[in-house]
Amino acid sequence: MPLSLAQQRMWFLNRLEPESTSYNIPLAMQLTGSLDVDALHAALRDVLARHESLRTFYPEDADGPHQVIVPASDVEFDLTPISVDPADVYGRVSELVGEGFDVRSAVPLRAGLFRLDDTTHVFAFVVHHISADGVSMAPMARDLVTAYAARTQGEAPQWQPLPVQYADYALWQREVLGSADEPGTVAAGQLAHWVRALAGAPDQLDLPTDRPRPAVASMRGAETEFTLSAELHAALESLARAEGASLFMVAHSALAVLLARLSGTWDVTVGTPVAGRGEAALDDLVGMFVNTLALRTELTSSMRFTEVVARAKEADLSAFANADLPFERVVEAVSSDRSSARHPVFQTVLSFQNQEQATLALPGLTVSSVPDTDRAAKFDLQFTLIPTDSGTVEAILTYATDLFDEATVVTLGERFVRILEAVAADPHAVVGDIEIVTEAERALLPGFADSEPEEADASNTIVPATSTLPQVLSAVVEADPEAPAIADDGTEITYGELDERSSRLARVLIAEGVGPGTRVPVALARSVDAVIAAWAVLKSGAAVTPIDANDDAWESIDAALPAKLGITNSQNRAAAHDDVEWIVVDDVATRARIDEQSGRPVSYSERTRLLDAGDIAFAAVDGSFVLDHGRAVALAERDRSAYGITYESRTVCLEPATSVWGVIELVLASTAGAVTVVTAASDSNVTDVLADEWVTHAFLANARAEALDLEELEDLEVLVLTDGGRSVGGPDVRRVAADADSWSV
Repeated sequence: MPLSLAQQRMWFLNRLEPESTSYNIPLAMQLTGSLDVDALHAALRDVLARHESLRTFYPEDADGPHQVIVPASDVEFDLTPISVDPADVYGRVSELVGEGFDVRSAVPLRAGLFRLDDTTHVFAFVVHHISADGVSMAPMARDLVTAYAARTQGEAPQWQPLPVQYADYALWQREVLGSADEPGTVAAGQLAHWVRALAGAPDQLDLPTDRPRPAVASMRGAETEFTLSAELHAALESLARAEGASLFMVAHSALAVLLARLSGTWDVTVGTPVAGRGEAALDDLVGMFVNTLALRTELTSSMRFTEVVARAKEADLSAFANADLPFERVVEAVSSDRSSARHPVFQTVLSFQNQEQATLALPGLTVSSVPDTDRAAKFDLQFTLIPTDSGTVEAILTYATDLFDEATVVTLGERFVRILEAVAADPHAVVGDIEIVTEAERALLPGFADSEPEEADASNTIVPATSTLPQVLSAVVEADPEAPAIADDGTEITYGELDERSSRLARVLIAEGVGPGTRVPVALARSVDAVIAAWAVLKSGAAVTPIDANDDAWESIDAALPAKLGITNSQNRAAAHDDVEWIVVDDVATRARIDEQSGRPVSYSERTRLLDAGDIAFAAVDGSFVLDHGRAVALAERDRSAYGITYESRTVCLEPATSVWGVIELVLASTAGAVTVVTAASDSNVTDVLADEWVTHAFLANARAEALDLEELEDLEVLVLTDGGRSVGGPDVRRVAADADSWSV
């Protein structure tokens, strides 16, 4: 007798790891009252006789694995009560259900009965997923209740014969689906759908975690719970009806938004289990029917939530229409990067439990569930939503303890609820604008809860922005990731490349403990690496301190600021201060370490603490300027307009790297989406550099500006004179005596 397609997947997983308990399905109940142990033993034997799948094992021969069904009397289990101390019962239950099965050698089922006192027992039962699924627990519990009630009366249970057994289903499934390798079969058509639907989808969603992902997932898990109010539930149902969707599709959309916002990846695939019981004849049958579907949603931060729902609806309906092909077969076709560190295709699952739950109502007994203390986590995260009769929705968030702490997961649940509340209030909300930081988190932001904004200088009123510089850069990147960002002697890198490369370096900094409240010296001449390093420091949350390798500032680093980590290159490393640990960006090993990091945007939860607009962004080693994020963003908005810098501009600054002017030009250009030109220039070739790089805005001291041949500079629009001079200019070049004082606070 062949295995079903779903059983085949379970069989291969079990063969690889027979000791694993990840696919054990446990059921443990406390029974209070007068228990008839003999009746319970006979009733369980009756249930095994009724359901062939509970008395089947799966050996292998030359033709592969197959089913062997044995008589119920041949299945070994012992319900002789074992007396245990109440404090030890959970541990004993865990021992019974927390041991693996070799499904090839014996029926993968165990049962036990623990006696706490004369009127209190705990019944524990566990079966491998190859023989049953979660939905099976409800009909099995019903049958156990019926059989126990009959056996307490000295009778055999009288129930309607099952119309089919699981082995019949396995044969029928293979006949109907056919082989995915044979053109024209149902299986081949569904496989073609999944190959199209998942083409180019990321193999891994990089969420911010509390710990690095281990090379081999332990499958250890835990769970936390939260509740959606009846009012929120009703509002979401109304939203779903208005969009011609289901509550599941709305929840899927909200989860996709949450995962996209947290990961910075707007191509999100989540998994969902489906019962796989398309025929009424299968409803009361114990067996392995469940399948898992991959639901891919491609969205953008500028989409309205109703647009996301429309996309999720389309993806979900297509997935449900192609739900028969086993997930493992899909994985074989679409995932070339299999890893023992993570689940393939998706790592987050959304599950709706609207089917009947397993309940025991044994006559003469009060039955209560026993908590599952050894929760397995097959995925990084699993959101399970359970609508209740009271109108609320109970939510269980299961998580991999390899990756997450409980506090982090509680916050994830709170953010999910915040998104649901926001879209219930405004279904047309732009998803990138939905506030997901909780009030508790916001209260932790420095200066948020108890302080008033600083009084600005009355002569130069600047209202600090609430945004940080990394947030502004993210918006620029999203607007046009292919736009040029940095030019160096004829070569250019795009904003997308700048974003990815600075994110990789930022993650190295964060791993070294760098974050908000710390300062990082950057000892690099004006270059592509220098711009990337500055943005990496800003993304980490730390402040950039520009250093001139030829300056005495090297000697004052330790005295001037608490710097423990800096960024430089091999040329400058020899002269660097040994009390500071230096990341040498052109070192081969360092380059490899940087390159292996993720290039996705750095999320706020990856940092050592939340980054606030009041945190320092730039600080001179000599204290001549200190600039926070909010003021830098506000000044950039002001001066971009004053200088006429737009996304079409190309800027250059020939002032020392340690001066505030390098900061001003970098911030103005990058926040406008303009090009920062870093081509080296000397007094003798300034005109040539500006002409060759089509510079539109130059930040120069008056003396250097006077040496320019303006007739050669057809693209030059504005000279920002850094020392306030006004002697240079012409009919086509606007001269600006720049205001550095407002930046140097």
